[in-house]
Amino acid sequence: MTYDALFASPGGRTARGQFLAALIVLVAVILFYAFLVTGRTATFCMLVLMYPGLVLLARRLHDMGRSAGLLVVPALPLLAAFAIWLKYASFGEPVDRMLPMIALVVAAAFALWGAVGKSRVT
Repeated sequence: MTYDALFASPGGRTARGQFLAALIVLVAVILFYAFLVTGRTATFCMLVLMYPGLVLLARRLHDMGRSAGLLVVPALPLLAAFAIWLKYASFGEPVDRMLPMIALVVAAAFALWGAVGKSRVT
């Protein structure tokens, strides 16, 4: 399977082994931008990397027999965290501090679900 199919085309299915390999690559790139690149460039690149992550999870959810509409659950907290980080929104001091961690936990839980979920190929 090509990287275009894994990260850019939400239609189709991705088996567990391919999902894990692609997830490792995606996490490595995100960690690179999170720790080695600074400023707005890192923020913009990590925001752009949300798309391949959501596509990868959508393909895995299809393979598990689920709807990709479930991706609203991790996408909303992630987008809200980015809005806070970019100073476009504020939900109050306590929420602003907790929301990035909540978004990360929800996204990690979805990735873990994709990694351990069984395929339901028909």
